[in-house]
Amino acid sequence: MSDLIDSIIKTREAAAKIAEEVLLNIENISEVELHKRILEKMFACEIIFPEGWYQPPLGGTSVLFDKTPFDRLRYDSLRNPKYAPTEDHKFGKEAVGSIYLSPVNKTTNALADIGFTIYRGENEEIKKHLKKSYKAVLEITEHAEVGMKFSELCKFASNLFISNNLKPSKQITISSDENQSLNLGHSIPGLLENDKILGNDFQKIKEEIRTKRVHFINTENFEIPETCAFTVESRLMDLNNSSMPNTSWHFIVCFDNGKKTILENTRKIFKAVGMDYMNKK
Repeated sequence: MSDLIDSIIKTREAAAKIAEEVLLNIENISEVELHKRILEKMFACEIIFPEGWYQPPLGGTSVLFDKTPFDRLRYDSLRNPKYAPTEDHKFGKEAVGSIYLSPVNKTTNALADIGFTIYRGENEEIKKHLKKSYKAVLEITEHAEVGMKFSELCKFASNLFISNNLKPSKQITISSDENQSLNLGHSIPGLLENDKILGNDFQKIKEEIRTKRVHFINTENFEIPETCAFTVESRLMDLNNSSMPNTSWHFIVCFDNGKKTILENTRKIFKAVGMDYMNKK
């Protein structure tokens, strides 16, 4: 196995372990307190830098809680100071949470973002929405194959969302091309000839990650090579029910000499939160 692919897998596992540990006993916890817990765990983790690469938000980590009508989960960007953690928003019984971490491996400088939505209330429609949106984003990872263009995979995703009455809640513009309408993630730099990230200056590492990643957008004709890794992520709204919260899911696809590995890393997180319904087929 490629050393960098192995590093991505281990970094993602470390991030998931942090999430699992901090999400135990979270009844009525505030965004500020959970955010603090995550950063403390990241600081103590031996294999990752003490903060994430995607900043702001503070520490490259985001925690958002809200209850109906879930306006806080309809954020335009996590970089917006409006969505910094507060003491006012807490994870009560019927609250929905959106959690995001952007860890970077200390040895290889590989990123391994993880993001997910949490809910342990009694509303069966919300549970169904979480399961449907999770399955849709996961299906994109399953459809990816070597030689496929990002633009082709985006077309598949667009049709998949339509067939499931889902829509990305924010169409982020990355390209100057007026036809760019869908953003589903980005490559993980370090595996191609021209995207190596060297050194241990974290400020430089963050900037190189930002500039060297290839965006997974509908106008990008990057062809998936035999060895690479990329994130697959989306925030989704329910077109048939505007009362449903926006959901957010981040997965990673790794190809190592053509062999595909999909990184979900959510089972133990769901168990820690008390979301057994998500672990049922």
